Amino acid sequence: MKLFTVKNTNDKGKGLFSSCDIKKGTKIFSIDLSKKKSYSQKEISQNPKMQSDHWDYIGRKRYVISFHPYSYMNHSCDPNTLVKHTSISKSTFVAIKNIKKGEELTYDYGVNAIDQFGKNDWILNCKCGNKNCRKKIPSDFFKQPLSIRNKYSKYLPPSIKRKYKDRL
Repeated sequence: MKLFTVKNTNDKGKGLFSSCDIKKGTKIFSIDLSKKKSYSQKEISQNPKMQSDHWDYIGRKRYVISFHPYSYMNHSCDPNTLVKHTSISKSTFVAIKNIKKGEELTYDYGVNAIDQFGKNDWILNCKCGNKNCRKKIPSDFFKQPLSIRNKYSKYLPPSIKRKYKDRL
């Protein structure tokens, strides 16, 4: 049974919504971006047809464009899903709360910002509206508040944990 559907939100473009009640701990879907054609930042920047909000870093300075339904998941500072990485290009999305049918599925973009760790900085001006909204979400996991890093560091890809073990 498909647990989600892509549809328009009131104010954020498209979003991913639950198509049924989902219990906490349920695997919603997995993705493997390692089989997709990849590009360098230079290739992307030199080709206007490649400009998109759907680029994902897969390691070794390579990116893929993906229109998997997860690409439509919006950010929230109080998300209802979590991304568990088995590698930098393979992930599973799991419900971290009970989710009602029709509820938007969200995750915390800052938790998964494992792109270039400060070499390609961007900041998301958050408008999630949650009472604990951080307002500014940096692209570097290690620039997240300590409480966020402590909460989510165990879900980083193993390669990132090894490479940055002194910062965890």
